[in-house]
Amino acid sequence: MLAVPRIVFLLPSVVLGLSVAALALVHSRSVTGGPPGIDYVDVRHFVTPAMELEAAAEKNRRAPEATVPTNLGATFHIAPGNGARPQFVLFIKQGCPCSVDAQPFYNRLARKFKGKIEFVGVIDVDSAGAKSYATQFLCAFPVIPDPSLRLIHGFKALGAIFTALVARNGHIVKMWPGYNIEMLAQMNELLSEEAGVKETYFDPQYAPKVKTAGCAFGS
Repeated sequence: MLAVPRIVFLLPSVVLGLSVAALALVHSRSVTGGPPGIDYVDVRHFVTPAMELEAAAEKNRRAPEATVPTNLGATFHIAPGNGARPQFVLFIKQGCPCSVDAQPFYNRLARKFKGKIEFVGVIDVDSAGAKSYATQFLCAFPVIPDPSLRLIHGFKALGAIFTALVARNGHIVKMWPGYNIEMLAQMNELLSEEAGVKETYFDPQYAPKVKTAGCAFGS
């Protein structure tokens, strides 16, 4: 009979413990605000002044030109500079949750400017890794393997989620060292200008308010 009250008194503390654990799980997902169905830990990196200076220095520079294979089995010509369509280049790091978190935004931008702007991803792994990433995260554009980091370093991309808008003449219009609501709005504006279309609203959805960068590339 003495054991019964003890069990009764223990139950509230168990319930409280479970409630705290549940709240912690919700918080861990809401901090990153990532797509549903993916368990995120808060590993967000923030854009530093050095990143912003490096990205700003790339403006008007001739982008590195290259003809490279993609995950789709075709080739992609980066920065041809012969009056072809403008290009938007996204730099991706394999295993980087920041890249995964941001990928849906660039998929949506690619669909919005389809036929007007050529989108391409550059990832720091071999062709098998590029195919795997593109398939797993439903990339709406070709992905180029760059295991040697030749293109990544050529564009001076310090980390994942760096992006570059390349004009028809092959010169960089602007480079972004990450993303947030404000930068996505600017991307939408400049992409519209380069595409020669009227700017329309781009919904930032769960994008962070603070300037957020991706994991750093190695040497």
